[in-house]
Parts: sequence; C-alpha cells; structure tokens
Amino acid sequence: MSSAKSKTPLLLIFMTVFIDLMGFGLVIPILPTYAQQLHASDFMVGLLIASYSIMQFLFTPFWGRLSDRIGRRPVLLISLAASFAGYLIWGFSTSLIWLFASRIVAGFGNANIAVAQAYITDITTKENRARGMGMVGAAFGLGFVLGPALGCLLVQNGLGFVGFVAAGFSLVDLILTFFLLPEPKERGTFGKDRFGLGIDFYIKNVTSAKLRVSFLIFFISTFAFANMEATLVLLTSKLYNWGPKENGLLFVYIGILIVIVQGGMIRQLTKKYSEKKLITVGSFLVAAGLFLTPVTNSWMVLALAMTLLSIGSGINNPCNQSIISKLAPEETVGGVLGLGQSVSTLGRIFGPIVGCALFEKLGYLSPYIAGGLCMIIVVALSFKLPETEPGPSAAA
Repeated sequence: MSSAKSKTPLLLIFMTVFIDLMGFGLVIPILPTYAQQLHASDFMVGLLIASYSIMQFLFTPFWGRLSDRIGRRPVLLISLAASFAGYLIWGFSTSLIWLFASRIVAGFGNANIAVAQAYITDITTKENRARGMGMVGAAFGLGFVLGPALGCLLVQNGLGFVGFVAAGFSLVDLILTFFLLPEPKERGTFGKDRFGLGIDFYIKNVTSAKLRVSFLIFFISTFAFANMEATLVLLTSKLYNWGPKENGLLFVYIGILIVIVQGGMIRQLTKKYSEKKLITVGSFLVAAGLFLTPVTNSWMVLALAMTLLSIGSGINNPCNQSIISKLAPEETVGGVLGLGQSVSTLGRIFGPIVGCALFEKLGYLSPYIAGGLCMIIVVALSFKLPETEPGPSAAA
C-alpha cells in the first residue's frame, strides 16, 4: 500500500471525530438560546443538553460491540447517517419536541468514538498506535475549539442554519467514508475488551480499592465542568446580556486554553510531577474558577475565572485517565479505560440537569457554588490517590 493510501484511513477517522466534536461545539453556545426561543425553562435546557450525553452513554458500548461483529466500516456509515439526520432535524426544528429529537438522534450517531478508536487499533502497530490515538485527541480538541468559532460566524444567518451546516459536514464525511474508507484487513476485539466484559467486571473495578477514588474523581470533575458548561450561557445572558456570538467566542477561549494545556504543557508537567499532585492542583484551580465565575458582572473577572477553570480542567482530564491506566491490571486496561469513559459520561448527564435545576430554582449563584464545593471534595479525594512516579503521561 502506498504512503498516501495508508494515510487515508487515519485522515478519515480524524475527520469523523473532528466533525462529531465540531457539531457538538457548534451548538453548545447556541442551544440554550434556541431552546429558550422555543419557550423552554432553564431546567428543560438542562434536560435537552443531557439528552445527547444519555444517548452516548447508552450507545457507545452498542456501536463498539456491533463493530466487532459486523465490521467497522458499516457501523461508521450507519452512525454518520444518524448524525446527518440529527443535525438536519435541528435545522428544521420549530418546536421543543423536535429540538429534543435532533439531540437524541445526533447523540445516537455521535456515539461512534469507540468505533473510531477500534479502527485505529486495527490498522496500527503497537509502536505507532499512540500516534494514531493522539490524532483522535487532536480531533477532539480542534473540533471543540473550531465548533463554537464557526457557530459565531453562522448564527447571524439564524439558529436553524447552524444545524444545516453541521448536517452538511456530516454528509461530506459520510460520502468520503463510503467511497474511501476500507474495512480493516484484520478486526480486533476492541468492543469486547472495553464493553463486553460483563457486569461482574464493572462492579469489581468500580469498587476496587485501587481504582474507586480515581473513578469518583473522574465523575465529580466531569459533573462540575458539565454543570458550568450548561449554565454558562444562561449566566452570561443574565449578567451581561450576551447572545450566541459572544458566548461562542467565550467557548472558543475555553477550548483554546484546554488545547494548549493538553497539547503541550501537560507533557512537561508530567515529567516533573506525579499525576496525583497535578490532579490536586488542577482541581483547586477548577474550584477557584467556579467560585469566581458568578460573583460579579465584570467580564474581566469572568475571563480570569474561565482561565483558571480551563487550565485546571486541561490538567485534570489527561492526568485522571493516565493514573487509571497505570493502576488498572495490564490485561484489562482497555476495559477499565472504557469504564472510566462511562463514568465521565454519567457526569455529563447529571451535570446539566442538576446545574440548570439549581439555576432555575435557587438562582444563578447556586450552580457555581455547588460545582466549586464538588471540586473541593475532589481536592480532598486527590490526597487518597496512590503516588505515581513522574514521567511521560500515558494519556498525554
């Protein structure tokens, strides 16, 4: 196979993950405004945001296991078609029910990340697999940054127009995948390794003395961040009278900071400090950012709060994943990391629901106080983590 041909599958997988995350990023700063235009309450906004993550939680294992049985290519094609349909529904949505339908269908389709990872394990050797997985991580970061930025440019044409553009990207990816992406010559057991190990495996690892603190930190940290993510647009609308354009730029700023930290800083930090110490510091920074976010109507203070929060989150996520991979038994690392992602997704489900409910019932300060207190708990929990030797982070 020529060099160009060998790179084509990796580039297509990169595009699939990038478009998934760009579609997700496109709607983050726009979704609450669109939902409120359709007469949704703050709590209903939280449910709407959570519906996407619920579908990912339910169907990521399904897609992974199905791809082990019938192949990576057909599953990717089906899931991309579902993503296209979900964003198309968004474009035509004229009621809250159809907006829910669009997020449910898109979440169902975009739960294909595990299949993308499985494809990479099939076509790479152990020596270059980290590079392939790194491309998936880069696609995550770029999608999350460029999505809100593109949303800022498109929203002037209408909130529904954003859905049509996201649908167009998914359609292009679907066509290119159909014509250019081959089925791997040898198919591994990625889905079984991560999602087919049985209920006993999950109970054993969640309650494991070595892993349970890491899983709890993963859940609480994701819960607190998703809480902020879901209510931030509601807060800026209330305190600054910002619209989708301003909120889109704010999410671009958050995304750029996280990419900078995870793309470069984390490699240097993990050479000098253990993941345990970095998680303690990162959690403290997230807590400080959350407490600071709603205390004033000064946008400069908000920028400082988002800076602290983004740097802390950028440190926490790869260090959490890395320490879990180091503590897990070598023969079940894939399954344990898959379990970690499921725990994280649960945080993404409950964070928006609880955050928006608090915002509606107790006022705009309450989600950030609750999130900050959660991160103080994480700081305390981090002292219970085992010490690991400084060195290259497995996740980074």
